[in-house]
Amino acid sequence: MKRGHLSTVTDERFIAQLGIISIQNRIDSNNPLNRHWISQFTVQGVSYQVEGFAADFGRPRGIDTDVQLAIETLFLLQGCPEHNTVHTTAHEVLVMCNMANKGTNYPRLRESLMRLWRVGFLVSKAQYTEGSPWATYINETLNLFQRVRFTTSGSREGGPDLSSMVKDGKLLVQLSEPLADSIRAGYTHALDRRLLAQIEQPAGRGTYRILQAHRPAQGPLEVRLSDWAAACGIFSDQPDKIRRTLQSAHDELVSNAYLDGVEYTGRGAQQSVTYHFRATHAGDPALVQLLMQQSIPRPRAETLAAQYPSHIEQVVRYVQQRRSQGKVKSPGGLTTDILLHPEKYDLSGPAAPEQALGSGANARREEALKQAAEAAEKAHAEQQATLLRLPPQAQWAGCQATLKVLTARLLSAEQWSILEQRCISGQIEAAPLTRELSALVGSQERKAHILSVLQQA
Repeated sequence: MKRGHLSTVTDERFIAQLGIISIQNRIDSNNPLNRHWISQFTVQGVSYQVEGFAADFGRPRGIDTDVQLAIETLFLLQGCPEHNTVHTTAHEVLVMCNMANKGTNYPRLRESLMRLWRVGFLVSKAQYTEGSPWATYINETLNLFQRVRFTTSGSREGGPDLSSMVKDGKLLVQLSEPLADSIRAGYTHALDRRLLAQIEQPAGRGTYRILQAHRPAQGPLEVRLSDWAAACGIFSDQPDKIRRTLQSAHDELVSNAYLDGVEYTGRGAQQSVTYHFRATHAGDPALVQLLMQQSIPRPRAETLAAQYPSHIEQVVRYVQQRRSQGKVKSPGGLTTDILLHPEKYDLSGPAAPEQALGSGANARREEALKQAAEAAEKAHAEQQATLLRLPPQAQWAGCQATLKVLTARLLSAEQWSILEQRCISGQIEAAPLTRELSALVGSQERKAHILSVLQQA
């Protein structure tokens, strides 16, 4: 597939949730917050505290969202190389950003890359002790790009012209290790490239990205206006100015059918904003339920059910057959891989494995299927290992939807809240817990296990 024809782009969800890139297109260079800022906000019960350091190039803003998405998508398309480095050209990045191939955009791209390279941030995570008013905070420094190498031109005497870039010259961007590891672990979400192209203003695209990162699996998103301003990097605490900054983004997201509407409630500093998302086809509910029974989270199951409705039942039968033989460690991972990469599998063989032994060709086919399944499970295991290395808050964000499915109707609202708090604080590790629950077949077994974990933590 040509990169210019991609239907989706990849975005690392945790970075999007932190709101490092401001949706504002312009920021006063003399504003102290352009170089150093502290954001504290809560969305859907999850609290974020970020301290940003942008130094001389200023806080990332505007088109930096497009550039960040382009580099992350290219990283995934290039197979998530071990050295965490994307090899591309300035022209290809502009194409990925849906930006015109004109001279003025190359200096803009260079400035954007410098902002994304220079910004660093400190993320704080709290660990609470029950019954105590005190907490222990784990603080970790992070960044986006480790290194940028680009090509410019210039005279022999005058040296390089660093203000622009050569269109087809080599561009090298090395992602930071935490960012690259998170993408490898699959802690990403897909953004609609067609919708990004239709949204004309950077503020609209930035708001879409942040909304999608925080979007609940079902229903609207309600958040305090002041919290949402911090999440979007808006340089004001005045409700009227915040609403004016968001207005153009809201208009574009409604006109492009991403939102059904935006509702404000309350007055002054107590205002809240509620986003009503346009309902999309989520596939046959029966197929969604079938996929969820394979330990696939609902949002992912809905997407797969909409995209591959005619293949799901056959694939699930195949996976269930292999499970009965004790050959599948991750049914969700194998089911997803077969649907996404059907060319790696042949599901047309006999249902009973002993029948396949009567033919040399069928035996070879069975062996090929076994190897493909093992490869898919190995890739899934590697993703899980990477997820285990993430901090508690990122682990929880990556596993929350799956845990919600695995514990459906097993926990009370209070118990779920306790589980969330303990996973975010690090008292319970979300990734190992998800793996343990996925291995249990019966709901009563899962309930006994999760209650035991809550009692021990």
